[in-house]
Amino acid sequence: MTHSSASAVLGHKGLVNAGQTHADGELRAEAAAALVADGLEGLLATRRGPSDAASTPRPKARALTLEPVAPGLLRVGDIASCRIDAPSDAAAATMLQATLQGPGGAAWRATLRLDQALPEAAAASAPDPAGPALPPLRVLRPMRKSHCDQAGHVNVQVFMDLADEASTVLGLEAIGKDAALRITQARISFKRELFEGDVVAVHSGIRLVDGQQLEVVHGIVDQASGALACVLETRLRSDAPIAIATAERVGDWPALPLARPPAAPRASAEPPADAVTTSLSVVDAWDADRSGCLSARAMVNLCSTGARCYLASIGLDGARFLREQITVAAVDYLIDIRERPPMGCGLAFRSAFLSGSAKSIRFSHHLVDGDNGTVYAVVEIVGVMLDLKTHRSMEIPGDVRQRLRLAID
Repeated sequence: MTHSSASAVLGHKGLVNAGQTHADGELRAEAAAALVADGLEGLLATRRGPSDAASTPRPKARALTLEPVAPGLLRVGDIASCRIDAPSDAAAATMLQATLQGPGGAAWRATLRLDQALPEAAAASAPDPAGPALPPLRVLRPMRKSHCDQAGHVNVQVFMDLADEASTVLGLEAIGKDAALRITQARISFKRELFEGDVVAVHSGIRLVDGQQLEVVHGIVDQASGALACVLETRLRSDAPIAIATAERVGDWPALPLARPPAAPRASAEPPADAVTTSLSVVDAWDADRSGCLSARAMVNLCSTGARCYLASIGLDGARFLREQITVAAVDYLIDIRERPPMGCGLAFRSAFLSGSAKSIRFSHHLVDGDNGTVYAVVEIVGVMLDLKTHRSMEIPGDVRQRLRLAID
């Protein structure tokens, strides 16, 4: 079997997780096949224009065969990347060759047989003479149904999980080792929705280095259209002083604008007297990161649960969302993580109204230790009222505005 790398397209990039490996940490063959299949989705995303209809038939892999090269090269925590040869004569191509690589080179090779020929590649855009608009690519993968909420949108917890993974990849690539980078602050600014089947590319770069802290910006991009879906501004802390590789650029990127200053009033350090309990939970093993503490994704998942319960308390419950085909879409998150709660910790979310307008609501969550009252994190959320039939913003219903004592025109 021969594999040409001259025309290879990167279709997948990300960390190998424990669920993909044997007990000894080595990547399983079936997981390797799934990563190659993800790589095909990434390749197809580069050949689907933003105007292509979702109903347009797309090539599917009817057969996939794997050939081990050095499977031990890919282990839990390693960066795995899949490159697929994209032949110049796409119209005749129904057999593709792929290489799944680890930190030391090729680990697996694969052949994919498609049910139809590849579409033609989109024309490449000219390089920006002023420099790259985006920092380097850290993570690339398709979105599945499990990534989406009840409205069919990729959930905010997935964005946070992608940023967490991209931060680890950045640490491996830019610092030269697993620096145990941990997000302590995050500002999430949404630009557009993503859906099941979209392939997302996470571009992450360092804006500032300060001792054991980094300011890192992540741009989450729809691979097919090139549209920016989300900007995450994060502050991360390392276990040791940080020495950035000289090849790693530190600075700003024009496609990733700075978020607007947070609106007033800001959330207080402690839950206010009128805060309501919107979520009770315990940090279980599946909620924890490698340090044994609550992961960023699990924390934001609790935020989503708390938000839904808070909205129900002001008259926007699930039955109303379903009946009226409306929802509240988060467009801005500001997360301040003071400390990560450990496994076994009982948690309570205390939520309170901050401010609002005709179409938006600002509220806060305080993540509190249910036993001793320690505040682990404070989250501020801006939600916009959304009509699911038109996917356009709408005014907050009058009865809800009355409950919140918002002025009604």
